[in-house]
Amino acid sequence: MVSRHRETMLTSSARSTLGAALLLLVFRFSSFTQPAPVIKTHVPEAGGFVGASYGIDQARVMGGGNFVYSVTREIMPYAEVSYFPGIGRTTSVSGFPGATSTFSIPITDFNFGIHFRVLIPKSRVIPYGVFGVGGIHSPSRTVNVVLPPPFPPGSTQSFTAASSTDFATSFGGGLRIYATERLGFRGEFKAYRPTGAFPQFFYRATGGFFFQF
Repeated sequence: MVSRHRETMLTSSARSTLGAALLLLVFRFSSFTQPAPVIKTHVPEAGGFVGASYGIDQARVMGGGNFVYSVTREIMPYAEVSYFPGIGRTTSVSGFPGATSTFSIPITDFNFGIHFRVLIPKSRVIPYGVFGVGGIHSPSRTVNVVLPPPFPPGSTQSFTAASSTDFATSFGGGLRIYATERLGFRGEFKAYRPTGAFPQFFYRATGGFFFQF
């Protein structure tokens, strides 16, 4: 009886020791594999991106770049320029039945604002929100109007639309995915609210790489 009791105690003690060792091993392994924090302050960042937009006239590809600086762990002011190539388009002419106009509107966006990082401890995936203000610039361009009967078939009239630069606000959010301490990928969705020549909302979705110096 005493021998069996001692054997049971030894077995229980061994199990407890083995369990504690396994827990320690799991803890050590998880600590080893956990990514190191990558959020730093006073770090400049440069990046480029490509994507697509929709809303001004039709869906179009676009691209650009930005410069970001981490003032704090959460707040990152930025400056950004992006270009939306024009798409050839034909529409009817208001107040002139049967007439059509053909044109293309390339757009350059420049804006300044803030990225607000949402900190997740020991994570390489960092969500952020973005808010900016800036301008939407469209250069002068030629508009060709095809005239309806009684004008001869193929009759056209061309005129130059003036360039314009209009104030716009933008807001959205995205994810920063850090591959290393310096290099990562950034995906972002942003909505624009321009004024002036293009008062309707338009949207863009982009992705690209960034590098922290």
